[in-house]
Amino acid sequence: MTSEWDPTILIVDDEPANVQLLERLLAGSGYHRTRSTTDPREAEALFERFEPDLVMLDLHMPDLDGHAVIAQLSAMTAPNDYLPILVLTADVTPESKRRALVGGAKDFLTKPFDTSEVLARVANLLETRFLHLQLRRHRDSLEEKVRERTDELWNTIIQLEGAQKGLRLAQEETITSLSLAAEFRDEETSRHIEQMSRYCAIIAMAMGYDDAHSEIVRIAAKMHDVGKIGIPDSILLKPGRLTPDEFEIMKGHAQIGHDILGGSTSELATMAAAIAWTHHEKVDGSGYPRGLMAEDITVEGRIAAIADVFDALSTDRVYRKAFSLPEALDIMREGRGVHFDGEILDLFFERLDEILAMKETFG
Repeated sequence: MTSEWDPTILIVDDEPANVQLLERLLAGSGYHRTRSTTDPREAEALFERFEPDLVMLDLHMPDLDGHAVIAQLSAMTAPNDYLPILVLTADVTPESKRRALVGGAKDFLTKPFDTSEVLARVANLLETRFLHLQLRRHRDSLEEKVRERTDELWNTIIQLEGAQKGLRLAQEETITSLSLAAEFRDEETSRHIEQMSRYCAIIAMAMGYDDAHSEIVRIAAKMHDVGKIGIPDSILLKPGRLTPDEFEIMKGHAQIGHDILGGSTSELATMAAAIAWTHHEKVDGSGYPRGLMAEDITVEGRIAAIADVFDALSTDRVYRKAFSLPEALDIMREGRGVHFDGEILDLFFERLDEILAMKETFG
């Protein structure tokens, strides 16, 4: 824990001697923000007023026992909050312990207690409370950041669709900047977004899309990873392979991207949302986030999957060097009918010279 944190501790015990002993013990260990009462009926009001970080509570008290106090405080605690309640009691029966722990207590000590053990339990519970508060602040900050960037992204899309042709390039650059912000990367990310989106346009043209439609595909594909706005920096910026748990969190960016971009009737935003949602799906159903198969995946999602994987294979990553071109193409062929739509993959190979020329231009 940081020395800057000064936690508040609430003591509820009907024996004044116990309260005084605990106050002296805590003060001697640097815990100076203590509040106490010998009347359990005051616990609810004190909890609401001082919002303690730890409650030290006796069980057997007149008028209102500790189990009732636990129920009161638990009802006042938000579902996603962590309130450590340390029970101090002479009642050592298993039923009493079980009832207290099930009711919401986090730890249990028997009276008469060993002072060093009390301080150790207090320190452990407060450390957990401190970590919880840190995570909550990070989550709140992240949610605010997502809201801000979502607003920026929507404003840019609205401006893009309503702008005159002469402003289109500047507005597209704004979308690119926002897409880069989603990944917190450098010029390597910029290159990936540019190349991947242009590969998508080439494949769309090969499928018979006209110039205007292919251009929408290209711009929409730039936002395929915008959901990474909602992924913690510790995972997004990790300079190596992710653990299985970290990868599960990373996979959430596809759903987040769809949630950010979805809900609009505009062609650009609708396509961008679909690409963000489906570019990690595989035609055999083993992809994410929904495990879609074959034609259940949007055409643009199937196009983006091919462009995204080829660019990933053929460029350096922080945890590995790029595959050689023959190796990358062999891996692409192995994905036919498993990862990739076979017919669209054929068009990718038909336009390979054009794609490689584009790679050379932006590589």
